[in-house]
Amino acid sequence: MRRRVLVVVQRYGEEVVGGSEQHARLAARRLAERHDVEVATTTALDYWTWAPHFAVGTTAVDGIPVHRFAVASGRAPDFKAFERRVLFEPHDAADEDAWTTKQGPHAPELLEFLHREGGGYDALLFWTYLYEPAARGVPLAPERSGLVSTAHDELPLRLAPYRSLFHLPRAIGYLTPEERALVHREFRNEEVPDVILGTGLEPPRPHDAVEFRRARGLAGPLVLYLGQVSEGKACDELFAAWAAFRDRPGAPAATLVLCGTVRMEIPVRDDVLALGRVSDEEKLGALAAADALVLPSRLESLGIVLLEAWQVGTPVLVAAVNPVTAGQVRRAGGGLAYGTPDEFAARLTALLTDRATARQLGARGRAWVERECTLGAFDRRLDELVDLVALQ
Repeated sequence: MRRRVLVVVQRYGEEVVGGSEQHARLAARRLAERHDVEVATTTALDYWTWAPHFAVGTTAVDGIPVHRFAVASGRAPDFKAFERRVLFEPHDAADEDAWTTKQGPHAPELLEFLHREGGGYDALLFWTYLYEPAARGVPLAPERSGLVSTAHDELPLRLAPYRSLFHLPRAIGYLTPEERALVHREFRNEEVPDVILGTGLEPPRPHDAVEFRRARGLAGPLVLYLGQVSEGKACDELFAAWAAFRDRPGAPAATLVLCGTVRMEIPVRDDVLALGRVSDEEKLGALAAADALVLPSRLESLGIVLLEAWQVGTPVLVAAVNPVTAGQVRRAGGGLAYGTPDEFAARLTALLTDRATARQLGARGRAWVERECTLGAFDRRLDELVDLVALQ
């Protein structure tokens, strides 16, 4: 049945970089092939300041109407001090209730639109529990709302604005079984129907591993890190584990290649190379050229980069402390997990020296992605969520 669906997300557009926002855009595009889809969002591009970038009003992105509403206030200048007090120091309920406004984006005209027009849609699908559009939007029309929470195990999840949120929608879309287990553990909301959405991937575009190596002057085994280079992504732990691994007597030769925006100091070593952000074409070339992809992050709601690595048959190495990425690796059989620096060294040595096993792991990952992450499979899961929400 064709439905009228509104996707609600804090940022939206071709220029927007962010896993949740990209997931929402993909879902909107896929749903628009079978439903009448619109988007409600803010004028912000930057997730930290929430400064206005896009014009207020309705435009089209990918042929989908996008309604943009002004950000009345972005992240408060004193937010870091406020965050520290609310998360780690004595505070009161009013502080917790102010979280979504202080964090931004505060967009009252968007909330007013949802209150005024929400009843005209069969389904309102909200992305990202953390921000005001979802946290304050779902309660305005819970009877026709679906929440794609993109939750992970972080301290704000336990704050007052979110304690009732996970009980309100008609259905919830989780990205992984681990996310669902986390939310059930925290909120005991098993009564809310749910769908494990995962994601859908386009077939990989043409890429050239040999050309990537030639253009960057790289030879020998390569270990790739793809994503923002920051302490928040546990890159400090990665650098420490890498140095300990490479400085061991008899360690295999290898270069750690970093592709992504650099937001921390990079160790000055001959075996570490930071390339900054790269094009999508070069990213695929880097993934195909790598002997292994490493993802040390402790907090992920969906390790999309793992799926991209498996698309080109590259095995992965992930932190065992991250239940989401470790769970993905376990289900796909496409790599290994490490807990300690010694385990990091042992697992990485195995991937670099036992090439037959590494190729087998990469092949398993590729087969899993081709089975679970096709656009058709994603479409069916999205339609299941819409049907749960819109069922009268």
